[in-house]
Amino acid sequence: MASDFSFARLRDLPHPIQKLMTAFAEHRLLATSALGIVPLLAIIFNDYRGFVALGPGGLPSNPLGWLAQLCLQPLGRLNTLSTSSLHSSRNADAVGPRGRDSFLGAQPLPPRRGHRPKVPGYVAPQRQTSECAVGDAVARMNAYVAGLACRNPEALIIKGSGLESKHCKALWLEDRRHPLPDYLAATTHGEIVHVHAEGSSHAVLSLIDAQIAIEQGWAQLHKLSGRAGMLPLTYVLIYAPRDQDETEVWQRLVTASALFNTAHSGGSLRLML
Repeated sequence: MASDFSFARLRDLPHPIQKLMTAFAEHRLLATSALGIVPLLAIIFNDYRGFVALGPGGLPSNPLGWLAQLCLQPLGRLNTLSTSSLHSSRNADAVGPRGRDSFLGAQPLPPRRGHRPKVPGYVAPQRQTSECAVGDAVARMNAYVAGLACRNPEALIIKGSGLESKHCKALWLEDRRHPLPDYLAATTHGEIVHVHAEGSSHAVLSLIDAQIAIEQGWAQLHKLSGRAGMLPLTYVLIYAPRDQDETEVWQRLVTASALFNTAHSGGSLRLML
């Protein structure tokens, strides 16, 4: 038998529902727009929550900080793994006359095993959110950086980061006899290395060392590296070491940063044993 089911007519519906459907019909564009905003608001909320979850950084962990990094996105690199800008002839002097030299030592830098850690696409703070450091690894990393400064007080000093939160300690150039090289004076003001709470680090390397570190899987560029005069072209994020072998690679990269950034003064560093 054919079904005698039919949709209820508007006047047969409860009065509140009649009013709602009438309003929807009269303001269909507004209602449709409102429905479309809901998914957008969810995306914005999740993006903001991810930003705050990264913890303290160069920008405040609040809506203003999130908006600031959003405004900086158009200036940022789309691909932080590309090394084309590092071996471009037009950037040969981007980090001074020693930029084409390597300071990693005679041993080739081995490839990092496995996949790269996850690094969200925020302009700042730049952090990894997978394969983070565990235990006292960060404390030992900071101790290594502090040791470089302790052994070379005429060239290096530990003080609060100017790029991260005030609680983050950083390695700075401290050679009062020589002016800062231009690529640092105009950007980090002498800060060359700092370690983040989850175990990643930022460092300023030579062009060739930054290229090697990225291509071997140990690092990636910052979104603002070499952009609008904000950061040096070779300002890289070094991933958190996962074991002792990787810690030794990390130490080589940090030492290479110290050697490179002090090379302009012609001095020599006393390295960690």
